[in-house]
Amino acid sequence: MIDSASVPNKPDRPLTGITLMLAAVAAYTVTDSISKYLTGEIHPFQIVWSRYFVYVFILVPFVLRRGVAATFDTPHRSIHIWRSALMLASTAVFVFSLSTLDLVFAVTVAFASPFFVTMLSIPVLGEKVGMRRWSAIFVGFLGVLVALQPGVAFTPWSLLPLASAFIWAVGLILTRLTGSEPPLTMLVYLTAVGLVLSTPMMLPFWTWPSAWDWGLMIFAAICNLIGFYTMFRAFALAPASTLAPFSYSQILWATLLGWALMGQIPGFWIYVGGGIVVASGVYIWHRERMLAR
Repeated sequence: MIDSASVPNKPDRPLTGITLMLAAVAAYTVTDSISKYLTGEIHPFQIVWSRYFVYVFILVPFVLRRGVAATFDTPHRSIHIWRSALMLASTAVFVFSLSTLDLVFAVTVAFASPFFVTMLSIPVLGEKVGMRRWSAIFVGFLGVLVALQPGVAFTPWSLLPLASAFIWAVGLILTRLTGSEPPLTMLVYLTAVGLVLSTPMMLPFWTWPSAWDWGLMIFAAICNLIGFYTMFRAFALAPASTLAPFSYSQILWATLLGWALMGQIPGFWIYVGGGIVVASGVYIWHRERMLAR
């Protein structure tokens, strides 16, 4: 288990953290939906690179205002670098999966992430997870399986979102370890590491995007940056095992945007599974509200 001195010691505010996590998930889903649309014309690695490229222009004014040295100064530099590299890897794998898989299917498979986060939060962060929360997480995961629809055959490509989910979960655990630091520092490391590592990945596949595609990539990057900011704030305010189940809300956004942008109409089981997922998340939110009182 990580030394307790490494774990943020600010008082937890779980309800605020849950609200921020829901906002982060909504922002990520917009990004994923746009990325799914763009994979028909642009290589996934170029889509991922464009996010970090746009981040630079957004963050530079804030860095100059705070000071470059002050922004990069942190006792957890190695954790920031590893977290940023893991989140880049998770993003790249997931966006690549979108080039071959349906958006709702990919998002649903990636919902193994809350299980991974909860399991890792016990030995790494020393968090205590009671039977009620475990039960709610398990029920939420059953909802995900229902949403996948019985009889759907998995292909090797179906394992990509699962791999992305595990890598993302490890990154979230590292986020909790640095949650007491300014979000700007976390975003700057995310951007610097992501841009350095994604540029050589992208160059062999570069094609000049149209003005429309540039606009979509910029908008997706802004939404993704908002997602990272609100997620970092959420993990500074609430335990990872509390926030993990609220990632399930992404299935609702993915279903809605998949229908609106790509005409992908969800089947009956998506609605049933989504209802189960929402119910499990609402139960955990209710429990945290009772405990907060």
